[in-house]
Amino acid sequence: MTFFGTVAAEHLDSTARELAKLPEIRQCLGPAGPQNLIATVWVSSLVDAQALEVRLAAPLPHLRIADRAVALRAVKLMGRLLDPDGRATGFVPMNLWE
Repeated sequence: MTFFGTVAAEHLDSTARELAKLPEIRQCLGPAGPQNLIATVWVSSLVDAQALEVRLAAPLPHLRIADRAVALRAVKLMGRLLDPDGRATGFVPMNLWE
């Protein structure tokens, strides 16, 4: 899941630092624009996604989640090919020098 949030400029750094401490957070960005915080999160289900948002509400009162994007099924994760049950079945080699 990726969520797009809005945070006042004076709270952006501290909010990003708090998000970075969570094991579910894979990426946290601060782009320009009305949604000035984008976070990519790995969760197992939509229920877990909502539970994470509820957990974020108390420690991050300045964060307002404006939108979400959810991938319902991943066919590849960190270079590993996945079967319908999410088990690794192969890999895609990565060439970092190209």
